[in-house]
Amino acid sequence: MTSQFLTTIARRFWPALLAACLLPSGFASAAYPDKPITLVVPFPAGGRTDLTARIVAEFLRQQLGQSVIVVNKPGAGGVIGAKDVAKAPADGYTLGFFSTGFLTTQYTAQIPTNAKDYELVCLINYDPAAVAVSAASPYKSVADIVAASKAKPGSINVGINPGSSAHVFAASFFDAVGATATFIPFKGGSERALALSGGHIDLDFDIVAAMKASQESKKAQILAIAADRRNELYPDIPTMRERGVDLVISSWHGVFAPKGTPAAVVNRLDKTMESISRKKEFIDKMSEQLLAVRYMNQSEFESFYKDQDVIFKRIIDRLGINAAKGSQ
Repeated sequence: MTSQFLTTIARRFWPALLAACLLPSGFASAAYPDKPITLVVPFPAGGRTDLTARIVAEFLRQQLGQSVIVVNKPGAGGVIGAKDVAKAPADGYTLGFFSTGFLTTQYTAQIPTNAKDYELVCLINYDPAAVAVSAASPYKSVADIVAASKAKPGSINVGINPGSSAHVFAASFFDAVGATATFIPFKGGSERALALSGGHIDLDFDIVAAMKASQESKKAQILAIAADRRNELYPDIPTMRERGVDLVISSWHGVFAPKGTPAAVVNRLDKTMESISRKKEFIDKMSEQLLAVRYMNQSEFESFYKDQDVIFKRIIDRLGINAAKGSQ
C-alpha cells in the first residue's frame, strides 16, 4: 500500500473523523434506549419499594418504548442490590430504585453503600412513616404502646430490616417516647407485614402504602403517621403529634444510575420521569396505592439528599446504631 494511497484515504475521511470527534459527548447516547432496561429493587417483592418501582416501571416503559424489567435483589438490608447497580455498566441499562434505606445503610451496615458510586437521577415519591399493630393486638392506640413499653422495657417486639429506614423509624419512635423495645430482624417490608398480620410481632413501622393491604383485609390497624399534618390520601389517620409523640420522619424513593453514566442518558431519564410525574394516570395509580407523588430533578434531588444525609446521620448517631462507630 503506497504512501500516496494512504494520503488520499486520509484526506477523504479526515473531515468525517474530525466531525465525529467534535460531536457533543451525549451523541453516542442519542439512541438511548435501544434495548430493555433493568430496574433493580434491593428488597423482596411485595414491599413498598417494590410496589412503587413496578408502577414507575410501567410508565417508563410507555414513555421510553422499551421494556423496563423490575428485578428484586434483596439481602443485607438492601446493600447487595445497591452494590450490584454500582458495579453494572454505566450505560443506563441497569438502574436502581432505592429508598431511604439506601441512605441509612451508609452508616448502619457493616459493608455500607456509598452515594459517591451513583448518579442521582431524580426523586419521585415522599411519604411519612407510620406505625401499625395487628388486628388482634392488645394495643389499640399509641398511648397503649407507650404505656406498655415503659411498664415493661423490651416487652414489645418490633419488626425491622436491620439498618434500614424501618429500623431508624422504630428506634426514633422509642427514643421519642423514652422507652425501649425488642427489634426482630426481617429481610423486607413484605415479610414484616406477614409477621404482623400473624401476630408474630407487635408493631411494624413503614409507610401507609405498605400497610394498605393488611389494613383493608382487617389484619392490621394503622395507628398514626409521623407527619406534621394529616395526609390528604388518608385523612382519617392521625399524626403522632396528635397522639402525644413528637416525631416527624419520612421515607422517599428515587432513581439511581451507576457513577459515570453519560449525562445525556441521565438527563433523558430525568426528563422522562418529570413528564411521568405530571401525568394524571400516574398520579391516580400512585394515589390508589396511597403513594404520594413528589418529583425532584437531578439537581434538586442531589441537594435534598445532602440535607437528608445530615438529618439521618444525626439520628443514627444519637440512636447508637452507627456501625462505623462500632455501636451496633
